[in-house]
Amino acid sequence: MNKRTLPRLRKRLKLSLGGKLPAFTSDVSPYGFSAELMRTVRPGSTVHGCITLGDTEFPFTGVVRWSKAAEPRLSARGRFGVSFTGIANAFFELFARSFA
Repeated sequence: MNKRTLPRLRKRLKLSLGGKLPAFTSDVSPYGFSAELMRTVRPGSTVHGCITLGDTEFPFTGVVRWSKAAEPRLSARGRFGVSFTGIANAFFELFARSFA
């Protein structure tokens, strides 16, 4: 059941988690994203990094809301969802212009 007020868009944006772990979003909204990694993060964990929209990199902080473990035997990546707790207002404005 989707409890989001704004649906996430299936967009692939570049991420850097913790300043060193490169990743890409599976879907994104102005309020958060989900990403796929071989090693997921526990729900409730605080994460920080940068998300790239257009040519601009936006630093963010967020909380992991859900996580689904990877299946290494099948080479299936794990997924996790993050809701932003801190990101520049310019991200919201560029997001609205880019995906309106």
